[in-house]
Amino acid sequence: MASLGAIAAACTTDTEGDAVHEDTPVITYQPCDGIPADAVAQARIDAQAPVRENDKNPTSNSCRYLDRDRYYGVVVSARAETVQDIEKSGRFQVLSVTQIAGHRTLVSDFHGGSACTVSVDINPGILEFMIGYSELEDFKTADAACGRTLEVAKTIAPHFPDHL
Repeated sequence: MASLGAIAAACTTDTEGDAVHEDTPVITYQPCDGIPADAVAQARIDAQAPVRENDKNPTSNSCRYLDRDRYYGVVVSARAETVQDIEKSGRFQVLSVTQIAGHRTLVSDFHGGSACTVSVDINPGILEFMIGYSELEDFKTADAACGRTLEVAKTIAPHFPDHL
């Protein structure tokens, strides 16, 4: 019974009722606020107004940029995961490891396909860029989606935060 109390003491509940471990960092960076509109335009995303997501989740803040004329969007998320978490998770197939603006970066595909992610190591987690792909979208293959996702991340790199 004492061990159950220790486990319960190590967790709290976020505003949506999900368990959050005490040692999980709180993410305060919101990409919709931190990435200027001119950087989005420079990345060649003719975006509609960005859509804020997860603002009530203390471990993740996301911003979705949907292109006006194409059938794709870019989701940029500040997440409390690390690149090591991504490597170990089993959810992703790491396609390559690179550097963007001096930060260790993983280019990954979800196992089973559907989206390419570029995960940039920024303390205390990752800044993740994601573009989906399918036969119905502008990007039909992982290679095409990953190439575009990497291009977007590199273009946004001068605006990376010092801390998430």
